[in-house]
Amino acid sequence: TSGTAVLKKKEFTVTLDLGLGSGSATVYTSDLSHEYVSINADYRT
Repeated sequence: TSGTAVLKKKEFTVTLDLGLGSGSATVYTSDLSHEYVSINADYRT
Protein backbone atom coordinates (compact mmCIF):
# COMPACT_ATOMS: atom_id res chain seq x y z
CA THR A 1 0.00 0.00 0.00
CA SER A 2 1.39 3.40 -0.89
CA GLY A 3 1.73 6.13 1.73
CA THR A 4 -0.88 8.24 -0.03
CA ALA A 5 -3.45 5.43 0.08
CA VAL A 6 -2.78 4.85 3.79
CA LEU A 7 -3.17 8.54 4.68
CA LYS A 8 -6.54 8.68 2.91
CA LYS A 9 -7.92 6.14 5.41
CA LYS A 10 -9.89 7.36 8.41
CA GLU A 11 -7.64 5.34 10.74
CA PHE A 12 -4.33 3.54 10.31
CA THR A 13 -1.66 1.97 12.50
CA VAL A 14 2.03 2.88 12.61
CA THR A 15 4.39 0.37 14.20
CA LEU A 16 7.85 1.49 15.31
CA ASP A 17 10.44 -0.87 16.80
CA LEU A 18 13.24 0.95 18.62
CA GLY A 19 14.63 -2.25 20.11
CA LEU A 20 14.14 -0.90 23.65
CA GLY A 21 11.64 -3.45 25.00
CA SER A 22 7.87 -3.46 24.96
CA GLY A 23 5.54 -0.51 25.25
CA SER A 24 2.70 1.16 23.46
CA ALA A 25 1.10 4.54 22.96
CA THR A 26 -1.98 5.99 21.34
CA VAL A 27 -1.81 9.27 19.45
CA TYR A 28 -4.82 11.28 18.32
CA THR A 29 -4.43 13.97 15.70
CA SER A 30 -6.70 16.43 13.97
CA ASP A 31 -7.23 17.51 10.40
CA LEU A 32 -5.00 20.47 9.61
CA SER A 33 -5.71 20.52 5.90
CA HIS A 34 -5.79 23.81 4.00
CA GLU A 35 -9.61 23.71 4.03
CA TYR A 36 -9.76 23.18 7.82
CA VAL A 37 -7.37 26.06 8.49
CA SER A 38 -9.24 28.36 6.09
CA ILE A 39 -12.60 27.66 7.73
CA ASN A 40 -11.24 28.25 11.23
CA ALA A 41 -9.25 31.34 10.23
CA ASP A 42 -12.55 33.20 9.88
CA TYR A 43 -13.24 33.00 13.63
CA ARG A 44 -12.27 36.03 15.68
CA THR A 45 -11.79 36.18 19.46
